[in-house]
Amino acid sequence: MFNNISGEWKCEIIDIKKNFLKAKSISQISVPRAETLIDLMFSPIKYQNSELIIRQSTEMGVRCLFPTSFNRTINTKINLDKFNTYAVGAAQQSGRLSIPNIDKLIGLKDRFNIMSGKTVLMFDENLKGIHLSQAKIKPNSEILVVIGPEGGFEEEERAFISDSSKNFFNVSLGPNILKADTAVIAALSLTFHYFS
Repeated sequence: MFNNISGEWKCEIIDIKKNFLKAKSISQISVPRAETLIDLMFSPIKYQNSELIIRQSTEMGVRCLFPTSFNRTINTKINLDKFNTYAVGAAQQSGRLSIPNIDKLIGLKDRFNIMSGKTVLMFDENLKGIHLSQAKIKPNSEILVVIGPEGGFEEEERAFISDSSKNFFNVSLGPNILKADTAVIAALSLTFHYFS
């Protein structure tokens, strides 16, 4: 058994029923690590690609996932139970002792409160952003990585995102336009490299 408060424990099952499990802790296997302060806002995409995003962002250590509906979002329904199952499996596989919080799918305009208190890194396909190494971010800042939908951000969305954060950076992922799921992994890899 594991969680991010007590760590991972070897346990003996005492009683098990359909929706109930009672266990006795025997010995601690590992202690919890500090959580990262990196969150992800993304547009849900095709089923298998959304699964990949959930699994890989969990493995990398993302704290919270915010599925968000943008104007060009194609997949407007998600299955939170499946997303949580993917996250649990990825946490177990990677040795992570915490499960990221996965929020319900809501529209971009409803994410203002999420963006207002964080440093926002918007990885934009318009290829006009800065290199991530140029972003001046204070240590221990909460960071929100934002990746748009297939087809990219619309101008009004770019403006809303940049206006919602006091510490906003439009970041480039290089000279090529990437698929949405590839962009998520590339953006998270860079963010964890520079700021975790």
